Amino acid sequence: MQHRVFLNRIICLCGTTAIVYIVLRYMLPLVVPFILAIIAATWIFPIVKRLTEKIRLSYKGVAILTVVGILTVVLFCGGGLVYILIYQGRRLFANMPFIQTEVNTVVSNLCMRCDRLLGTDSGGVYRMIENMGERVLPAVTDTAINVCSNLISVSFSFLFFVIATWLITEEYTALRDEYRSTFVYKYILPVIEGLKETLGGYLKTQGIIILVVFAICSVGLILLRNPYALLIGMVIAVLDAFPIIGSGSILVPWAIVYVFQGKIKEAVIISVTYFLCLCAREILEPKLMGQSTGLRPIYIFAAFYVGIKLFGISGIILGPVALVTIKTIYETYIVRNVTLS
Repeated sequence: MQHRVFLNRIICLCGTTAIVYIVLRYMLPLVVPFILAIIAATWIFPIVKRLTEKIRLSYKGVAILTVVGILTVVLFCGGGLVYILIYQGRRLFANMPFIQTEVNTVVSNLCMRCDRLLGTDSGGVYRMIENMGERVLPAVTDTAINVCSNLISVSFSFLFFVIATWLITEEYTALRDEYRSTFVYKYILPVIEGLKETLGGYLKTQGIIILVVFAICSVGLILLRNPYALLIGMVIAVLDAFPIIGSGSILVPWAIVYVFQGKIKEAVIISVTYFLCLCAREILEPKLMGQSTGLRPIYIFAAFYVGIKLFGISGIILGPVALVTIKTIYETYIVRNVTLS
């Protein structure tokens, strides 16, 4: 009996995994703006309801004003940051020949010291690093090109997101009651609640930590008078969200390079920046996420790897989403219905 139950659970788990993959691969891109619109409308509805009680305007009028007001603030703040990042990115690409020359000089000097320290042939370490760069650079370039080519699609989807948010907020109560009256509501509700608690907690935690790390790195690089402070700070903050990789993958080698160059002040600033980023994650993550999600670092790391293999760069997000969805469905339905009796 136990063997049969175990086999049934494995079959159900494999079927669930296949369904989740198909949904995320082929169906999710079609409905992403509307899912985000539902989430946004859920947040906005209490604000609209409260304002309607205080202001003598119709609910629809307040809904339009609220959505437009929030959108204006988000576009003003987010648009300003995006403009600065694009400006710094353009300057970075324009100065790339000079930067590449400087980097080659620094790397050559460090490699010569390593050759003398390790007793290897002259230029041996440099050739090894050069070979690694030849393999990594095409992948980085292709990723950058894909991101840029998808900007138009993202802008188009954002327009639908804004309109859908307004329409859902305008008829939020009617749509909610209509959804709750359907026969699938009681089956979907446990999964939605599980995803809200687990995935919502994870994404909220990572979002806050990314913003904090971005602020710390940007301030540290501004102190160094780096012309690309915000752009590099954003890259480091995103990498910091990856288990094992973290902000140290950039900041620690950077500090070591400054030490070899004799720039102790700069090395201290980078080291302090890394220490603050490390403290921010170690302090904020347990408080914000807690133990309820059950997402251990190794699980997230594996989800990143599998997600990138299956979905490309978007797997950074879709990998953890798939993991949490499968985990929630398994614990909600498979374990309950297929018991070891």
